[in-house]
Parts: sequence; structure tokens; C-alpha cells
Amino acid sequence: MDYAPLFQHVLFQSRQRIALLCNQSSYDFAARAYLFDLLIAQRRLHRLLLPEHGLFSERQDQEGQGHGLYQGVECRSLYDPDKSNIVPTPACLEGCDALLIDVPNVGARYYTYHTHMYWLLRCLRDHHIHIPVWVVDRPNLAGSKIEGTPMPARYASFVGLEGLPHRHGMNTGQLVRWMCARLRYNLPLYVVPLAGYAQSPFIPPSPNIPYLGTVQVYAGQCLWEATAWSEGRGTTQPFELVGHPELYWEASIQMARLFNSRFAGQALLRPVRFIPSFHKHQGKVCTGFQLHVLTPGSYHSLWGALYAMRLARALMTADTFWRSGAYEFDSPCTAAQVLAGDDLLIAFVNGEVPEQEVEKYLHSEESQWRYTILQLSERTT
Repeated sequence: MDYAPLFQHVLFQSRQRIALLCNQSSYDFAARAYLFDLLIAQRRLHRLLLPEHGLFSERQDQEGQGHGLYQGVECRSLYDPDKSNIVPTPACLEGCDALLIDVPNVGARYYTYHTHMYWLLRCLRDHHIHIPVWVVDRPNLAGSKIEGTPMPARYASFVGLEGLPHRHGMNTGQLVRWMCARLRYNLPLYVVPLAGYAQSPFIPPSPNIPYLGTVQVYAGQCLWEATAWSEGRGTTQPFELVGHPELYWEASIQMARLFNSRFAGQALLRPVRFIPSFHKHQGKVCTGFQLHVLTPGSYHSLWGALYAMRLARALMTADTFWRSGAYEFDSPCTAAQVLAGDDLLIAFVNGEVPEQEVEKYLHSEESQWRYTILQLSERTT
């Protein structure tokens, strides 16, 4: 992966003061240097904007880095620990001639780096800040596969932009154009290709996506965050391991048997026990399973997670299965509402809706989203 196309861009050859949103994924393997270091060496970086988890993904979920300096350049976190500066203000872009965005793309709407990007664009629009925006067009690590339903306005939050489905199937260029269309904002936007990405080693985009395989299950497995079950945070296999301290071993075997029959040849659950070193059920032995995807092309990660959650919910009451109370700082809604974002899907997990109805519903919504992407592509070609 190298940034030669970016530095060859005609606008990039001028001495502009740049605000850069990125993290450790912005590494040039050809130059053996981070993008922010390359810009610092050229005296172009005016401000470094940091997403949730910090510059080097060293912090956990719902943690920011705070403000400070990096090599003499102002570092401004867009996710402060006290939540005081999550919504960008004009101060984030003060003194800057351009905004450059280079964030990983894991294809799921819960991925907050994309919310940072959207909110920065909204800040430009709302405060009439007329500077060019350059976006590095990263491929979608989860591929073009589409899963789920659009987020309704009533459940939209920092972890779910209104209108975006669970697994959106867009590369970053498509995603930023969709955002501009949602904002009805015609800004000077330049989408720049990224060279050599497919041949580059994988850099974990955030602390709980340690492997490329994690990306293939994240769109579905993230929904376990809405429950009292551990989603594997605090282990070496987050979003692959799922479990609960009060689950009996026999019950995990039964869950695996039912799931493996339903998704034969696509994925399987392997009964396991694990101990999270932090987060939910820290230090406790959790019984559950590890999800193994056998054929990523045919396995529907959201549907698989919903099915497994329905099996788990049948073993517990609603009060003991679902997390209660507000989940995000900018929404009064529960974790189930802001993550699942769909009352029918929640009702399915609760055993109130038959499988066939949900499968038909998902197929219809996903087909509509494919049409949305097609229309967007036609408008931008």
C-alpha cells in the first residue's frame, strides 16, 4: 500500500494546511512511514484528528485519546473520554485549507470511524466551511456483500447512521458520496485511489478487529453487544467467541447442534469455554461457542447472528438477556435498538416472529439497498 496517487494529485502539490482524520491503518508500506509522518515531513499537516480508539488503536471501545501533540502537530480527538468533543466543531478545522480523510472500511454501520467522517462533512455544511475534502478510496474489507435493513431515524446514533444498513457493501468512495447525498451537500470532493492495497499486510483497523476474518462476522456478531452475553471482548478472538457464565455446557452443545444444522456448509458453532480478561464477565468462565465461517460468500453473518441469538434468548428471560438502559451518549434508546435498529429483528430474537417472515423481509430490504447503490453509481459516473 502506498500513497503515490494521493501525492500526485494536482491539488496536493500546493502548500496547503491539512486537517487529517486517520489512525495507524494509514501506513505506506512502500515508503515505510505513516501518512501523518509523510505530511509532517512536508510541513503540510496542520491538525491531526483522531477517531475512537486513538491514533494507534491502543484504546478500547468508547474510549478516546484526548487532545495533545504529535511531533509538534496538534492532535485533537473526535472521541474524548468525557464525550465533550465527539460532535465536531469549527475549531477542528480552524486554520486548515483542506480536509483529508483516510479511515479503514470494514463494511458495517456500527463502525464509528465512518460516523466521524459523516459528522465532519456535516460540520462543513452546517458552518459553511468551504474547503476541499479529499477522501482515500479504501476497499471494503467485508466485500460488496449486503446484509440487513436501513437504520430508522428514531434509533440513529453514533453507532448507526440513519439510512445505512447493517452491512452496506460500499467502498469508501461510494460511502462518502452516499453521505454527501444524504446531507444534500455539494462540496469540492476528491476521491483518491489507494495503490497496492491488496498486496499489503493486514493492519488491525481497531482493537477488537484483530484479524481479517473478524471483518466477515462483525456485521452480525456485533449485535451480541446488546445482550448480557460476552461478545468476546477481552479475549484474543472478539466477535468470534460468544458466551455467558450461567450457560450450561449441555445447552451450548444443543445450540451448536441446531445452528450447525441450519447453516450446514456455511458456518458452524464450536462449543467452548473462555475467560474475558476485561469487559463483560471479566475473570469469569463463560460457556458458549466460537463461530467458524466455512464459506464467507454464502454465509449471511447478520442472519446467522440473529438465529443464534434467538436460541440464546429462549434460554433466558428478556430482562436477563437484553442489556437495559441507554447505550450511546446521543440516544435514549437501548443497545438492542441502536445496534439492531429494527423492531422486527428484535421481535424475531424474542421468538415472536417466524423465520420465513424475517428472511423475506431481509431479502426485500437488501434488494432495495442494492438499487440505491446502483443509482448512486450511475449519478457519479
